[in-house]
Amino acid sequence: MPLKLTKEQIVQLAPDEASVKAAKGLATTSKWSVRQFSDRCIWGHCQGSGKNPYQTDITDIAFKCSCPSRKFPCKHALGLLFLYESHADGFEQADEPDWVKAWLDKRAVRAEKKEKPGTEAAPVDEEAKAKRLAKRHQNVMEGIADLEVWMKDLLRNGLVNVPERAYSVFEAMAKRMVDAQAPGLAARLRAMADIDYGAESWKHELTDKLSKLFMVISAYRNVDRLPADWQDEIRTQVGFSQSRDMVLGGEPLVDRWLVLGKRSQTANGLTTDSYWFYGEHSGRCALYLSFSVPGSIADAGWVPGCVYDGSMCYYPGAGTNRRALPKELILVDGRVVPAFCADLSQAALRYRQHATENPLAEDIPLLVSDVLLAGSGGACCLVDMAGNAVPLVVSDEMRIDVLAISGGKPFCAFVLANDGRWRLVAMWYNNEYHTWRDEHN
Repeated sequence: MPLKLTKEQIVQLAPDEASVKAAKGLATTSKWSVRQFSDRCIWGHCQGSGKNPYQTDITDIAFKCSCPSRKFPCKHALGLLFLYESHADGFEQADEPDWVKAWLDKRAVRAEKKEKPGTEAAPVDEEAKAKRLAKRHQNVMEGIADLEVWMKDLLRNGLVNVPERAYSVFEAMAKRMVDAQAPGLAARLRAMADIDYGAESWKHELTDKLSKLFMVISAYRNVDRLPADWQDEIRTQVGFSQSRDMVLGGEPLVDRWLVLGKRSQTANGLTTDSYWFYGEHSGRCALYLSFSVPGSIADAGWVPGCVYDGSMCYYPGAGTNRRALPKELILVDGRVVPAFCADLSQAALRYRQHATENPLAEDIPLLVSDVLLAGSGGACCLVDMAGNAVPLVVSDEMRIDVLAISGGKPFCAFVLANDGRWRLVAMWYNNEYHTWRDEHN
């Protein structure tokens, strides 16, 4: 039979809470006239308000439904997953109907083309390419010259008035960086506008981000003198892209990968889904980014807490926990328990090691065991058994969930660490994985 997802994993796939509520209302056998499965997928017919029942097919965390909903996955696909999770014995093994076969075959062909790009690529005009790169380099250099003057003016005038005009302060220069063909620098500026200026830590966060931005532009001025890995890193930080084919052509890291967590952010109409993976045998983490615009479907459907066999191809750059592209990942039945740091002191040491490898790194993934939540008022800390503590970013909903799940007892945590503040993404209690929908607009 196909793999079963837990209720929590199914909820992570939903586009919004309304879809979850509607789907649970469909997770009854009376709503489905057909409930069947094969070795490859499950499918069913759900009676809707129309004359004909909706045909819903689900395979390998991919979905197809004949309903007109623009949400993906729709409530019918989610409802079928919820029903299969709770009443798998109510599904009948059967031969795949033509409409299911056609969809699966089409997906297989598309996947094969994606993994094996055409060999007859158009010839590259190296001279024209060199001219374009030289022109872009000139544009970037002019842009960072303006950026450096702007940063000096900002510091000369002082930062005390930044909170009340954060958007206007940073957005104009971010647009200038876009014009200079340096979108990576624009993203760093916009991240400064998104700082929580109501928190006491905003001065520390702002100066940290400004200093890292200055490090990037200073390094780019001398990029040709840097080691090869740092040349790749700095160009990526500025916003130079690396081709998918080039990355996938690198040496893959074969492992069994656990999806540690997912975070979605929407800015200027572009949604970025960030997935963090953990390799069971290598102990390495990898970050995969998926981009989508309104009306399109994200190209990834990795489920937090699920395990995949396959390989990752890392982007060139500095440090070990870098962005990567999955290659031939297959969902498997099983559990991966990560290697956790014994306490917060060990986790802090691990953080410093990663920060030393790449001082520009942000959201460093850390795994730590035997910790508790503590705090009062709006402040919250992660505390280990030795009494060590670090400030923690956690919503009130997450804090209540953690206490309800753990009963106030120690648990294991996956956090994304930045200097001075960590963010809770997922937890394990009694070897059971739990996470939350993490969306930012």
